[in-house]
Amino acid sequence: MLAKTMHGLEDVLAKELRQLGAMNIKPVKRGVTFEGDLGFLYKANLWLRTALRILVPIGNFKVRNEDEIYKRVKEMPWEDHFDVDKTIMVNATIFSEKFTHSLFIAQKVKDAIVDRFRERTGHRPSVDTQNPDIRIDIYIHNENVIMSLDSSGHSLHRRGYRCQADVAPINEVLAAGILKLIDWKGMAHMIDPMCGSGTFLIEAALIAHNIPPGVFRKDFAFKNWKNYDAELHDFLFEKALEKEKNFYYTIQGFDMDNRVLAKAEENIENALMTDQISTSQADFMEFETDQEIKKPGIIVFNPPYGVKFEANIPELYNGIGNTLKHKFPGYTAWMITSSAEGLKHVGLKPSKKIKLYNAKLESWLVRYDLYEGSRKRKGSE
Repeated sequence: MLAKTMHGLEDVLAKELRQLGAMNIKPVKRGVTFEGDLGFLYKANLWLRTALRILVPIGNFKVRNEDEIYKRVKEMPWEDHFDVDKTIMVNATIFSEKFTHSLFIAQKVKDAIVDRFRERTGHRPSVDTQNPDIRIDIYIHNENVIMSLDSSGHSLHRRGYRCQADVAPINEVLAAGILKLIDWKGMAHMIDPMCGSGTFLIEAALIAHNIPPGVFRKDFAFKNWKNYDAELHDFLFEKALEKEKNFYYTIQGFDMDNRVLAKAEENIENALMTDQISTSQADFMEFETDQEIKKPGIIVFNPPYGVKFEANIPELYNGIGNTLKHKFPGYTAWMITSSAEGLKHVGLKPSKKIKLYNAKLESWLVRYDLYEGSRKRKGSE
């Protein structure tokens, strides 16, 4: 199988798969290949926090032209995998000089599948590009073709708890990946001082309580396959719920905009985390230390970026640095940003810098160790 992820999270996903019990794990570009049985496929969709989707290869062959693609795809026993009354969609990914038009290739594959069903049953599956029952993936590298069924359906970042979103919210998979990269296990207090729609807060709470991220989803594509074993799936789902752990620290979210905070609170409620996560209105640049700040703790946040903030970037990031230094001594702060200009104005030296991508933006996850008093004084004591 192939679990797809974001650039920079391959090793994190490989570690997740190893801990879950996958075999023959191999990181590849923006993904990890692995082996497992049908039950493991269900577990992977339920438990993997940094996977976007999980593909199951069902065909592998070489082709020289589009007609050969049609012929080879039509020869595949699609009726063994799903019924004719299921809606389908084909996604094509191509790295080849011979084949350059992914939409045309996807159309060819769709035609081959539809024609096979029509010849055998007198009926044809319908196409649904928005919410199909069956997602089919064709990957072409030079002349090599891999045909796969997408077991996930909608991307796994769509957990099912986020109904409300702030402008440019951080992707749930990226948020979970960042929390994994900073080794968050729920053994400290956590603050997101610019929490937006609450994604970091909720993903942190799910990890701290060992709750699977897929617990709120009902629409996995594998449920539409002929080999779907509902009894096995339900058993694994129930077993997953039994693994929940207690969490003895606090998770706090702040935002200066009450309307944004209301969205976060609705998402937190959807995730059944209102008892675990507290939120309140606060301007990070004027953060009051009488807010209940507990230690030891970490700060994780995604400050604003983009065109409308461009003029204020130096001022904004300078203010972030000052606030971290003066209001959060003893904390470790992690910030994800795509602003290289902003990082120059923080005024703190990062102890770690990890390159990631936020959507298509090159970004950096930076760590600041906020010492009690000055570092120099601490070393001389």
